[in-house]
Amino acid sequence: MSLKSPPVLGADEGVPTGIALGIGATAMVAAVLVAATIAPSEPAWRFGVVAGAVGLFAAWSADQRALLGTAAIAWLLANGFLVNRQGELSWHGSSDIWRMVVLVAAGTVGLLLNAAYQQAHKLRVDAAVRAFLTQVDEEEKRDA
Repeated sequence: MSLKSPPVLGADEGVPTGIALGIGATAMVAAVLVAATIAPSEPAWRFGVVAGAVGLFAAWSADQRALLGTAAIAWLLANGFLVNRQGELSWHGSSDIWRMVVLVAAGTVGLLLNAAYQQAHKLRVDAAVRAFLTQVDEEEKRDA
C-alpha cells in the first residue's frame, strides 16, 4: 500500500503550474495595461480591474500555487505602475495591506467559483450515469 499526497487543486486539468503561472503573469500585465487607461483619479476602479483578473485566473486555473505567484505579480505591477505610475515600488502602509486583502479575496472567490462549478459538473455527470445505468437495468429486465 502506497501513500499518496492529496491532490493539488488544478493539477488534474493537465496545465502544469509553471505554464499556469506564465499565463497568469501575462494576464496580469494585460490587466494593468487595461487599468492604466482608466483615469488616475479613480484608483479603486483601476485596482478593481487587476483584482478581477486575479479572480478570473483563479476560477480558470484552480491552481493555488500558480495563483499565489500571479497575485504577487499583480500586486507588484499595480503598486509600481498604477499606484506610483513611475514603475517604482514603495510601501504605502495600510492601503497596501488593503490591496493585498482585496487580491486574496478575489483569488478566494475565484477558487470557490471553480470548486462550485466542479461540484455541479460532478453531480450532473453522476446523475447522468445513474440514469443510464437505470435504463440499462430496465432493458435487461425486459429482455430476460
